[in-house]
Amino acid sequence: MSYLKSIVVGSLIAVAATPALAGSYAAGCTSEPQAKWLKIEDAQAKASSLGYAISKTKVSGSCYEVYATKDARKFELFFNPVTAELVHTRAK
Repeated sequence: MSYLKSIVVGSLIAVAATPALAGSYAAGCTSEPQAKWLKIEDAQAKASSLGYAISKTKVSGSCYEVYATKDARKFELFFNPVTAELVHTRAK
């Protein structure tokens, strides 16, 4: 009986944690300290150079997250804040 209870509790914890990951890239972008990060404007410039129109930019975990549109579609772009490399794209 306690085995079943453990499964139920574990499932509830997993479901409760899911909203916390919404809008973030769970894999992360860097392990470098923020002192080594580029300016957030560097991620914006990179997104612009890739043809995206930027609506919002923020720090999300260990990434710079850029909300943008391209070809009438919405995207969340995740940039490594040390290299300004695009590491993940999520279509909305």
